Amino acid sequence: MFANVNGFVRLFRFRSWVGWLAIFGFGSFIFGIPPIFNVLIVAFVFVCITSAVFVQNQYFDKEIDKNNPQKNMLPLATGEVSSKTSLVIMAILCGLGFSTLGFFNPYLIPIFLVYFALCSLYSTPILHLKGKPILDIIVAGIGSGVFPFIFGLLAANQLSLDILLPSVARNYQYTFLCILPLFLFQVASQIFQEIRDFEADMNDKIQTFVVKYGIKKSIRVATITVFLAISLPIIFGFLNLFYTNEFIVWYILVVIAMTPILSQFISLNKNPTKTKIEDLFKFSMKYTPVILIIILTYILILRLYLT
Repeated sequence: MFANVNGFVRLFRFRSWVGWLAIFGFGSFIFGIPPIFNVLIVAFVFVCITSAVFVQNQYFDKEIDKNNPQKNMLPLATGEVSSKTSLVIMAILCGLGFSTLGFFNPYLIPIFLVYFALCSLYSTPILHLKGKPILDIIVAGIGSGVFPFIFGLLAANQLSLDILLPSVARNYQYTFLCILPLFLFQVASQIFQEIRDFEADMNDKIQTFVVKYGIKKSIRVATITVFLAISLPIIFGFLNLFYTNEFIVWYILVVIAMTPILSQFISLNKNPTKTKIEDLFKFSMKYTPVILIIILTYILILRLYLT
């Protein structure tokens, strides 16, 4: 029984998207203290739908994952959970998520449907966006960086269709400025994931960004993207594009505090060997959620301070 429960839990692959919850938190608290009940409800829906997406991804990639040394221990690949059971679990998760929205806020159903559809097209045989270079990392950046942030904003009632109102229009401007670095950060994270899967994807003839452009060039692109994502908020602050300079001052302090992590990241990118590539992926898996959670904590503290 314990083995079955453990298999079902691993089916959700929570560790792969725990950072997305931090981005959801950014959106919830970046512009003010939100109604906590609203945030918890939308967070529950987000967890259900995202879990369903990862179950679906394993369902379609089951045979591919069997040949991938990094993924052949996933529950569907090992047969620990059957394909039929995974579909039932996915249906239950979707049912829970969308029925909750139906009772709580049906106006959010369309955007969650778009999110689920986009993430589904990434792995389904219909379009299989995972196998379309450049488009694969863009879709991953939107799905894991843009949507969670917007869900957080919607949970906090910070966006509306009254875009002619100055306050609403300003929020859309600030939203765009926040989305850019989050999108770039998640694009880099996706590239590192594809670097780890390079050999398996190449053997299965899946034309990902990394398979097409090679490991060295991909690492270079990901590194530049990470540092651009980190630098953009500072650039926005100096250009007075953001709504408070106090955020930028504290953000710079957070970046300085993360210097040891960034230094280790740079050293792993020099002369990448097979061992270093595995270390680089482990580094990404370990520190991406840490960095996002640190920034979320900073936003929460600063929000309380400003309030």
